[in-house]
Amino acid sequence: MITLTQLQQGTGATEENAEKYLDAINAAMEWAEINTPKRQAAFLATIAVESGSLRAVEEGLHYRSADRLAKIFPRVFPTPESAISCVANPDALSQKLYNGFHGRGLIQLTWERNYKACGDALGIDLVSNPDELLDPSIAAMSAAWFWKQNNCNAPADQGDMDRVTRIVNGPAKLHLQERIAFYVKALAALTGN
Repeated sequence: MITLTQLQQGTGATEENAEKYLDAINAAMEWAEINTPKRQAAFLATIAVESGSLRAVEEGLHYRSADRLAKIFPRVFPTPESAISCVANPDALSQKLYNGFHGRGLIQLTWERNYKACGDALGIDLVSNPDELLDPSIAAMSAAWFWKQNNCNAPADQGDMDRVTRIVNGPAKLHLQERIAFYVKALAALTGN
């Protein structure tokens, strides 16, 4: 079990958000055997980056510019003109990018197949009720499910945030340096070093 202070230090969360998620994260980590300082630090670092320090459990899809959409999602929008229908329209963008199953939960679960598999594992219908992933306990459990499903404890045991990041975000390794910085802080908070 981690403490409120360890959660705050390891994720950069406000006290209010740390309190909101502490019990849920502890239960989720226990369920997924995230039970050593290295595993916990890697998990905390990952959810810190994915959720903006426990502030957001839903992917922000409100873009105000077709140019920006084309720049961020060039495979989907080869030109700014092709993105116009999704400007300031999160629902349309979610449909275009993920068939409606955009990032939700502390590790931003995406795609219907993942919602279904996670929901089946947790005994919840996430396909019909995707907003269940916004609830703190389900947001945390979905992150733990993803972690366990993808065997993230193995690279976490080695302190390999590069590998953990590739599992979570693919070859782009988004925000790797930020994840490493959170990992270092979380490990120090958990070990007292």
